[in-house]
Amino acid sequence: MLKGGRINLGTSFPILAESVFGWVVSGKTDFETQNVTCCVSTLESIDRNLERFWKVDELDWSNITPSEQYCEDFYTKTVSRESCGRYMVKYPKKEQFSAMVGNSHLHAVRRLQSLERKLDKDEVLKKNHHDFLAEFLKLRHMRALAGDAVDPPNVFYLPHHAVLKDSSTTTKVRSVFDGSAKTSTGYSLNDALLIGPVIQDDLLSLVIRFRKYKVALLADIEKMYRQVSIHPDDRPLQRVLWRFSQDEPIAKYELTTVTYGLAPSSFLATRTLKQLADDEGGTFPLAASAVKKDFYMDDFIRGESSIERAIQLRKEMSCLLNLGGFRLRKWCSNFPAALDGIPPEDLATQSSRTFDPEETIKTLGISWEPSSDLFRFDINTNAVTEPITKRSILSAIARLYDPLGLIAPIIIRAKMLLQLLWTLSLDWDEDVPGEVQTRWKGFASELPDLSSYRISRYAFGEGDIQLHCFADASEAAYGTCVYARSVNALGGVKVELIASKSRVVPLKRRSIPRLELCAAQLAAHLYEKVYSALDMKFSSVWFWSDSTVVLHWLSSPPHTWKTFIANRVADIQETTRGGKWCHVPGAINPADLVSRGMTVEQLVNSSVWRHGPHWMQGELNDWPKQNWITSTTHSDEELERKHSVLTIQTPTPPNPLVARFSSYLRMVRTTNKATYGTASACASYP
Repeated sequence: MLKGGRINLGTSFPILAESVFGWVVSGKTDFETQNVTCCVSTLESIDRNLERFWKVDELDWSNITPSEQYCEDFYTKTVSRESCGRYMVKYPKKEQFSAMVGNSHLHAVRRLQSLERKLDKDEVLKKNHHDFLAEFLKLRHMRALAGDAVDPPNVFYLPHHAVLKDSSTTTKVRSVFDGSAKTSTGYSLNDALLIGPVIQDDLLSLVIRFRKYKVALLADIEKMYRQVSIHPDDRPLQRVLWRFSQDEPIAKYELTTVTYGLAPSSFLATRTLKQLADDEGGTFPLAASAVKKDFYMDDFIRGESSIERAIQLRKEMSCLLNLGGFRLRKWCSNFPAALDGIPPEDLATQSSRTFDPEETIKTLGISWEPSSDLFRFDINTNAVTEPITKRSILSAIARLYDPLGLIAPIIIRAKMLLQLLWTLSLDWDEDVPGEVQTRWKGFASELPDLSSYRISRYAFGEGDIQLHCFADASEAAYGTCVYARSVNALGGVKVELIASKSRVVPLKRRSIPRLELCAAQLAAHLYEKVYSALDMKFSSVWFWSDSTVVLHWLSSPPHTWKTFIANRVADIQETTRGGKWCHVPGAINPADLVSRGMTVEQLVNSSVWRHGPHWMQGELNDWPKQNWITSTTHSDEELERKHSVLTIQTPTPPNPLVARFSSYLRMVRTTNKATYGTASACASYP
């Protein structure tokens, strides 16, 4: 079935036509006397899901680029406010904007005709799509233009199509506008617009912080993008062709608000929230801080220490956002009393103010049971299908979603399988080998049992709070997990898993000590992310590794070691400054569960994974004894040989410069040993 997309390559060249299978190349050429048709399939959906899968697992600390800084400066100069309190903004454009945006009218007409054919086959979808655009007109988010209106120099007609979203509790069908449709120049509107920086906290930070509040509070902004007006000068960039009946001529419309589907829309909407907090936050200090830190797009995810403070926050939020024309809805909390005074239609729960035992709320893609205040995992797996190919396996794995790493021992098994698939160099639709099929079927058949796995959302208790970060590596993977240990005034201890991360080992093999060092570095970075997100005071921070080699490396200055080790040691020492690195036996190291993986049954029944090793429930005297001894007479190479099986590598020819530099390093190490003495068992960085 053909879609509306069509590109003419010119005389003596075929035509590119968009179809449900991808882009079809069809027509005559000078090179063949016969018509030729071929299909260019797309892996866009799998690529998008895989990108999401890996992105969730990253610990990024991004810096603003010059173009992003330009977008920020441009917003500050051009933002204005209407008399009703709403904000009006302009789109940031590239320097070559006028030359990049060409004619788009013909393409938009073809896409509209294709949409009409699709809607004629589904009366329900047709009615819902008509109602959606009629609402645009009613709310003045779109206005009709005169039939004889002349197009200005820079104009863009946005193709659009209907999208059904069953998971939505409000609007099931909505119109999506395609700012990436190519114009006659070969560029789209999105190609000619700047994207702008991400100004909200990343998803991982928000979900980590969500776990520190006793009283949870969720909501979202109704039609957030459409509450921000676009300056009249830029409205010709978002014109739409539409008719409510095919008996009518095609009419021109113009969208008047920030439009979903354009490159800078996310930045403009979220930046306007921050602007509102800056302009009006003085009257609502609690809400102003929450608006700047606790939104992910239009989703508000926060909480407070008590019901009273939660109610105060909720009221301040509503008042502050109303001043900018934004309305909060879908309120939810684990304490129904925190929702007193909210109209039933603005609640996210099925009933008025009580929860069904199994009722779940999706927040940032995570399933949460408000009644029990537990996270759960419902993995939809129609994964064991025939034939089992690289495409079907990747598509299923890409749907696994666990930003906190609460099921990391399961996810790492999927990552190992991904790495194996990549090494086999298979075609996308080629059957995988029998051994891989068996391994995949076994893994996929376990996933439905994750529905019985639960873990507490609220991870802290009263009184003294410590952070404990564990690191471990195996020949297949390495990982880290972070726990919060709370001790109340009566001596009661509560230990909860906060977050975890894992990595498969590189295909270029490394020794176990070096992988253990990579695990320690991952632990340091996850600690930094957790510490920054929580913004809490901890009485102490502990780092644990079962590798005495790594602890020896960390107890010495970085320049003592070779480049690979020195760079990571310096990073770890700087990141974990103020924490204590100690030894934990491998048999009682919970990070071992991440580096080796677990079955779903083992994970569901593992108290160690959710609450840490048993010794963390006891006093300091019950903790692992620091009785390991490492002699400083060993070089880093000797330490690796002593504690691991060396990886055999092809020797490289000697380099005179390297030999001279190595001689210098040996001299530095000798001097350093005389200065710093032996390594301590528990290294602390002030």
